[in-house]
Amino acid sequence: MVTTKQISRIEELEAALEFRKAQITDMATMGAVVTSIFEIDAVLSVTMDMAIRLVDGEVGLILLEEDGELTNKVSWGVGEAFVKSLLYEDGVDIASCCFEQRKPIILADLDMKSEEGIVLQSVIACPIKTQEHCCGVMILINKFGGGNFGERDEEVLSMLLNFVAVAIENANLVKYKLKQQKVAQEMAIAKQVQETILSDDVEGISEAEIGAIYFPAGEVGGDFYDILELGNHSVMVILGDVSNKGIPAAMIMSACSGIIKTTLDNKPNMSVSELAGVVNRLMADKIIKDREMFVTMYFARFDFEEMRLSYCNAGHMPGLFWDDEGRQVVELPEGGPIVGQFPEIAYKQGERDIKPGDKLFLFTDGLTEAMDAENNLFGRERAEQVFLAEIGLPPNDFCHKVKEWVDRFSIGAAEDSYDDFTILQVKVNEK
Repeated sequence: MVTTKQISRIEELEAALEFRKAQITDMATMGAVVTSIFEIDAVLSVTMDMAIRLVDGEVGLILLEEDGELTNKVSWGVGEAFVKSLLYEDGVDIASCCFEQRKPIILADLDMKSEEGIVLQSVIACPIKTQEHCCGVMILINKFGGGNFGERDEEVLSMLLNFVAVAIENANLVKYKLKQQKVAQEMAIAKQVQETILSDDVEGISEAEIGAIYFPAGEVGGDFYDILELGNHSVMVILGDVSNKGIPAAMIMSACSGIIKTTLDNKPNMSVSELAGVVNRLMADKIIKDREMFVTMYFARFDFEEMRLSYCNAGHMPGLFWDDEGRQVVELPEGGPIVGQFPEIAYKQGERDIKPGDKLFLFTDGLTEAMDAENNLFGRERAEQVFLAEIGLPPNDFCHKVKEWVDRFSIGAAEDSYDDFTILQVKVNEK
C-alpha cells in the first residue's frame, strides 16, 4: 500500500520533472532568441536580462576578451573595478581565473561587505565559450532573497552561455563579412576612379612615341599618370604615387588630376615648376588633411618646336634620360619635396635639349622596391640596367619587357613583397 509520504514524494518528483521540462523549453526558446541576434551589444544585453531571471541574481556584468584583456561590455548594478578586486586564488581575480581555467567558479557563504557598501553572500562566474575558444566571462553577485548560487544555477547559466558564445561568433562572422563586402565595394570604386584617371591616349602624338602601363599588385594602389597635349607642339607627361591605397588614394589621384588639367586649361604655357607649386599648394591647403598622407610626382614637358625638355621632380624617383647622341643615361633629379605637406615651398626646374632618339624613363617606387626570394630590392641601378639593355625597344614594348624583368627577379618572393608599379617611357621622334 502506497503511503501518504510516498505519494507526496511522487508529487514532488513530478513537479520537479515538469519544472525541468519547462526550464528546458525556456532554454531552447532563449537559445533561439540569442542566436538570432547578430549585434553583439544586443546579444549581451538580452543575455544579462535572461541570466538574472534564470538564477534570481541581483547584479552582474559580462566581460569579453579584447586584445588579451577582459573588458566590461554589459554592467548591471556592479562595476568592472569591483569585480576585478574579487581575488580567487594566487592573487588572481575570479573573472581571470574563470576565463583562464574555462570552467565555472562559485563562492558561497561569504558574508562580506565591500568598501563600496556591497554585501557579498555568493558569487558565480561562468565562462562564455565554444569548444575551440573562450571569449569572455559572466559574473553574477548574490541571489534575491539570500542564499547561495548552486549547481543548478551553474548548469542553466552554462547552457545559456553556450548559446551566447555561438551568437558572438556568428555576430563576429557577420561583421567580418560586412567589412569584407565594404572593402570590396571600396576597391571597386577606387579601381574605377583610377582607371578613369589613367590616360589611355598614348598614341597619335606625331613628335613622340609614348608607352605607359600600370601593373597592379592585387589591390588598388596609389599610382597614376597622365599625358596631355598642350598645343604648339608641346606635350606634358605626369607620373605620381599617393602614399595610400583604396578610396583615399583614388580621391587624392582624382583631385591631383583635376587640378593639373584645370590649371593647364587656363594657362597652357605654365612652367612645370610653377605647375608643381600650384598643385602642391592646393593639395596642402584644400585637399590633404592627414599629416601622414602625401603625393610624389614627376612633371615633364616636351617642347618639340624648341626641342627642349623641362622637368620637375616633386619628391619622386628621379627620371632617367637616354641621350641618344652621347649614348649614355643621365639622371634628372631637379625639383623639390613631396606634394601636399609644405604649401609655401618653391620648386626648381631642370631643362635640357632633346634630339630624335632621346628617351625619358619614369617609374614609381613599386618597381625599385620589388623583392626577390632573399628580400633583395630590384633597386634603381637594376632599373637603369633594364633601360640600357632594352634601349632599342619601342616604348610600349619596353614597358612590357620591364614587367618580364621584374617577374623573373621576383620568382620565389613572398606575395606581400610585390607592390603595384607604373612605368612610362617617351621617345623623341624625327620631325
